[in-house]
Amino acid sequence: MATGRAVDGLVTPPSGLSPAARAALGLLAVTVLGVGLAFAAVILQRPVPGTARGLYWLALGVGLATAVFGMSRLSLLAPDEERDRGSAALMGVLQRYAPVATVPFVLLLAWEGLVVGFRVPPGIFPSVAGIGQALVRTWPVLMADAYLTFVREVLFGFALGLVLGFVTGTAIAFSAFMRRGFLPLATAFGAVPIVGLAPVLGRALGVDWESKAAVGVIVTFFPVVLNTVQGLISVEPLKFELLRSYAARPLQGFLALRLPNALPYVFTSLKVAIVLTVVSVIVAEFLIPGPPNGLGQRISLSAHRGQFDVVFAAIFVSSVLSMLLYWALQLLERWLLAWHPSARGG
Repeated sequence: MATGRAVDGLVTPPSGLSPAARAALGLLAVTVLGVGLAFAAVILQRPVPGTARGLYWLALGVGLATAVFGMSRLSLLAPDEERDRGSAALMGVLQRYAPVATVPFVLLLAWEGLVVGFRVPPGIFPSVAGIGQALVRTWPVLMADAYLTFVREVLFGFALGLVLGFVTGTAIAFSAFMRRGFLPLATAFGAVPIVGLAPVLGRALGVDWESKAAVGVIVTFFPVVLNTVQGLISVEPLKFELLRSYAARPLQGFLALRLPNALPYVFTSLKVAIVLTVVSVIVAEFLIPGPPNGLGQRISLSAHRGQFDVVFAAIFVSSVLSMLLYWALQLLERWLLAWHPSARGG
């Protein structure tokens, strides 16, 4: 029986998955079995009173270790793209998406397993299941808090800080006096801790959402100024000479050369600023006592009441929205900077 077919004097393997692809599917099955073993141990231990015994810890540890082993080995497999492109594509999908789905689940399962095994009281440290129940129970309240924190405070402050920072950075880039006089001050003000600045803004602007949005403006403003200046002035002189040889006007030089060169710098500052803005606004809600609204206030009030499941539910909502904002900036960057090498490489 023939085991292959001859092409240009060579014998190709029979159709089907390559050995590497079969190994990847086997390791995926090992990972699923490990996760299933740990999950079954947690489910069976939950109704049992008292602290878990050795068999539970053995099953939990072996299950989690098996899942981690299978996923780590899967990530290290190298497909042979020249021999079997279909199998290589399958392995690419598995290596790209399986760890993303497995690692958070393993971490949450380890968290739940430790809380269930040691019978940790909810008032000290909540379980993952308890946090999920609190998330469902307080969903309308958390969404109202998230709207205030992210739409009226984070996004408003971020957008205003971006506009003011870019305009200020553009003005500084065209003035040697401003570069020498203002940039050192911008660096110094950017290093001011928000813990000391938030109460001052609360006294000046009030305890409502405006003072928290002002924190977002300040946190976004200074990184955008510094990166805008750097991007506008770091243009190769030969490119300016080429534009002058074509009798280009200053505005044309700005739009065709300076602005495209500055955009990667600006987006780098924005991706850093959006994370800092979320953290700073939530901290400002802690430090500026006002109406009991917003995720920061919800975390603070729930912690004082011992409702730590609500605390973690609010933290979860904040983390998810922060990631969505960061990914939105990444998508916008790829769309506007499709010509840039970093976008082509990503």
